[in-house]
Amino acid sequence: MDAHVRLDEENGAAPARRFLQRTAENRLKGLSCVLAAALALSAPAQAQGGSYSAVSPDGLNEVRLDVGKDGMQYSVWRRGKAIVEPAGIALKAGVSWLNGRDTGRPGAKTESTARKVEGTLATPIYKKSAIDLAANETKVDFGGWAVRLHARNDGVAWRFETEFDAPSMLVAAESTAVRFPKGTELCYTVAPGFMSGFESPAKTGPVESVPAGHPQIVMTPFTATVPGAGVVCVTESDLRGYPGLNFYRRKGEQDTLRSWQAGVPRNVDKGRRKIKVVSREPYLAKTAARRVFPWRVFVLADSPSGLVASDAVYALAAPQSQKCGTDFSWVRPGKVAWDWWNGFKITDVPGLKTGCNFETYKEYVNFAAANGIEYIIMDEGWSEKLDPEKPRAEVDVPGVIEYAKKKGVGVILWAAWAPLYDRERRIRVFDRYAAMGAKGFKIDFIERDDQDAERFLEEAAADAAARKLVVMYHGIHKPAGLQRTYPNILNFEGVYGLEQGHSAGGRKVVAANDVNLVYTRMVAGFMDYTPGAMRNRAFDAPPFDKAKDPPACYGTRCHQLALFPMFEAPVQMLCDSPTQYRTAPECTAFIAKVPTTWDETAGVAGEIGKFAAVARRKGGEWWLGAITTWDAREIELPTAFLDEGEWKVEAFEDAPDAAVNAEHYVRREFTVKAGEPLKVRLAPGGGFAARFKPLKKAGK
Repeated sequence: MDAHVRLDEENGAAPARRFLQRTAENRLKGLSCVLAAALALSAPAQAQGGSYSAVSPDGLNEVRLDVGKDGMQYSVWRRGKAIVEPAGIALKAGVSWLNGRDTGRPGAKTESTARKVEGTLATPIYKKSAIDLAANETKVDFGGWAVRLHARNDGVAWRFETEFDAPSMLVAAESTAVRFPKGTELCYTVAPGFMSGFESPAKTGPVESVPAGHPQIVMTPFTATVPGAGVVCVTESDLRGYPGLNFYRRKGEQDTLRSWQAGVPRNVDKGRRKIKVVSREPYLAKTAARRVFPWRVFVLADSPSGLVASDAVYALAAPQSQKCGTDFSWVRPGKVAWDWWNGFKITDVPGLKTGCNFETYKEYVNFAAANGIEYIIMDEGWSEKLDPEKPRAEVDVPGVIEYAKKKGVGVILWAAWAPLYDRERRIRVFDRYAAMGAKGFKIDFIERDDQDAERFLEEAAADAAARKLVVMYHGIHKPAGLQRTYPNILNFEGVYGLEQGHSAGGRKVVAANDVNLVYTRMVAGFMDYTPGAMRNRAFDAPPFDKAKDPPACYGTRCHQLALFPMFEAPVQMLCDSPTQYRTAPECTAFIAKVPTTWDETAGVAGEIGKFAAVARRKGGEWWLGAITTWDAREIELPTAFLDEGEWKVEAFEDAPDAAVNAEHYVRREFTVKAGEPLKVRLAPGGGFAARFKPLKKAGK
């Protein structure tokens, strides 16, 4: 039984499924002896039913838990209207279901306790300088285990907690469903299975539009628009040592998605890049018997743009880890000049033989230093056969690092996951390059979210932090709060980004999909999208010559500029080559000035599948990005985010002919009063980028 087995009680109708389930349960009985004593103390006894809830401090959001003879159901409400209808939840620990029916201690009654959460959290590496932790909680205790409900003004969450008297336990399965009211429209992404880069363009449609059955999985986060109730983004937080949350649609169900998670790897095939799973165990995790499980998070708002400012994922994550000290002041956000997307195509330096070599990397360093860019990344190619312990002589990694240091530029090294998986080897590599002066690692091709992969993410972050190295996780799922626990994690990929838009112009869907990222993937946290293409093509532009032309992307120049203030990334990569940036000095100067961490963030306006506008403040200045799909638009953007008074605006707008020549733009300066609508014209695939500086008031 090498395939992952789902132990959902409701999935046992077919004889084959019943056979697999019995086989899995027999195996689990043999594996679950560590939990036997704990379960004996929690012998079957009818739990007391009831209804429990937590309501947000502003009274708008509520998460409910209803317990009855048929088990537990949760639901999510906003302004008194159901936005997620009652749906069952259960956790299978060993061979026993924790479902509210028969797993309380003998004679124990279900008890609930309420708690008020207060305080403000300083967040130096985030989209805001501080966040409000205010929330109301209700813990529903079943004796040995509990369900905790949490309600914030920007969303609600719930999670399982266990307190069994055993050193460890097996989690055989989790049964979590989301059921939406009729008429709900989803914005979601689908992956072909559990080995995935978690990179797909978003789809929109009713729940029934989700492909039914396996192996397709609906990745989190995804967003639902519920008529008359608002919008909800479904994701998770505090994901540690446990598989990530994905969903599927069962055939015949029109309004419900059900959890579908990767089992623990049993056999793997370790290559140079990836560690592929050949077969999986029939359980999700072997873990501590006393632990908290990941939060199931529901970010709530009245409109899609209201999701942008949510702090729910960050606020619910585990606090900063003490494993590597409390001082992370050495972590340096910023921008990075990158080589892979542009293929080392530096063509304006006389005599330079470009490629993955020392002289070319010197030019990337020179470009970064000249433009105040904090880092360069040395991507794939600097080591022999992807072995980080065998750097190539012609690259001279120590020489590049030393040269960059003299220029005030840091160096981040790319590495595949497989060579860093073994901890002893990882420590050797981290020690070697930390001593050399490298600032961190971009770790790629993880492409999994099972328990083994999640443990690696946490352990590698801790090992890197102990050596004052930052990490960027690439080829991986969305962030789920680990960036709060380990502030040296400066990016996650898990996004259909501009990597899909390189090579002779890339894919047309990228520019349109950017809008939906604001309301889905970005709600979970920062994303390694890699914007900044300076070769831009209109929808109907003739194809570029792949053999001769530099990489390019669809959409306008201003669309690319707008992504810098719009997309969250503490380390924001500039994808194009120094040559292309030097041909566009105005655009490059604007990009170089955009901060990568912020004091304040606001969703300004937008609609799923149509357009998005985001504003962010750093110090006394505001920055704004607005983008559209392949539909041209004329919109008025509110400026309520500005403080009172007049503001000087530096704006980059699509030129009148940008629908034909996407590289054409207009830069202009003007003033605007706070609260005065900003009229913006967006070309097909277009954008608008602006910087706002306060003007001194008369007499001051």
